[in-house]
Amino acid sequence: MVALYVTSVEAAGKTALCAGIGRHLLSQGMKVGFIAPVQLSEISGSDGHKDAAFIKEAFELRESTKVLCPIRLSRQDLWQSLTDGVADFTRRLKQAYARISRGKDIVLMEGLSDLGVDNVSTLACYTISETLDARVIIVLRCSATLDPSGIAQVGRKLGEQLLGVVVNSVPESRTEAMKQEVAVSFQKAGVRILGVLPEVRSLLGVSVQEAAQVLGGEIVTCADNTDEIIESVMLGAMTLDSGIEYFSRKANKAAVIRGERADMQLAALETSTKCLILTGESKVSAAVVRQAEDKRVPIMLVKQDTSGAIAGIEEALAKASFRSPQKLQTFESILGGYFDFKALHSELGLSA
Repeated sequence: MVALYVTSVEAAGKTALCAGIGRHLLSQGMKVGFIAPVQLSEISGSDGHKDAAFIKEAFELRESTKVLCPIRLSRQDLWQSLTDGVADFTRRLKQAYARISRGKDIVLMEGLSDLGVDNVSTLACYTISETLDARVIIVLRCSATLDPSGIAQVGRKLGEQLLGVVVNSVPESRTEAMKQEVAVSFQKAGVRILGVLPEVRSLLGVSVQEAAQVLGGEIVTCADNTDEIIESVMLGAMTLDSGIEYFSRKANKAAVIRGERADMQLAALETSTKCLILTGESKVSAAVVRQAEDKRVPIMLVKQDTSGAIAGIEEALAKASFRSPQKLQTFESILGGYFDFKALHSELGLSA
């Protein structure tokens, strides 16, 4: 049985990588477990279990999310546990891991972000990987200032426990060039490159259902098709060109249109539209309903005016999470083409 700890320098796709690797290994007939060994209680907007609940479902795990997220501490308490109270911390960690790893071939662990930047997260990585004899993958977000020197320093501390790095969210047009650039720079630093993953716009989107929750919207058609991903948003402007040509400018969009403008709604439905968001109190045209049902496009009624609905969707897009079956399927496909699974199997001693 082996353990794999996935961490990152910043928010860069740890959950996605855990989920994608796990699904690949499951498809190879392996028994895969998951644990988020420690979480920081200061992280707002989440009870810390949402990502674990998503992976629990993706891996068909029996354990509760509380079992998958065993230790939740404030940053100060975690630092105390990793220094003065390390014996008690490692005891709790081993107990939690023993419960999760029973009967598994591999356990994937989602670690904290800010590796090499924040002392608490960095010490947590060192302590957890050493205590559980886990190999480590570091996820990096593509940027113009991507520098291997900091990772090399972390790698020297981790030694042979560092399996390699993954560079995520690379503009598709730069994927091959970035692959060559990082291969040279990281190899000089003695760090293995496991993957250079292109940015795919659908992974940055939100589902129709998520948008409905943000806006408090009512779905009146195709309620069974709300897992579709919205990648962009368009306003049905009061202009002469608000027709098919206008709405063809963006694909996989939500079109926000006043309820009485059936002409614009029908035009939007002739293009790549994932959802019609209708504002105002007007009744939906029967012709629009028929067309939406034929195209399998949900219609959402909202109380906000058009500017408020646009703002709500843009806010949802800015906070988009990975927790979507469609996004996972897309990311699995990306890993299949750009991640070095051969090296993963070889380094972890897993049968291919």
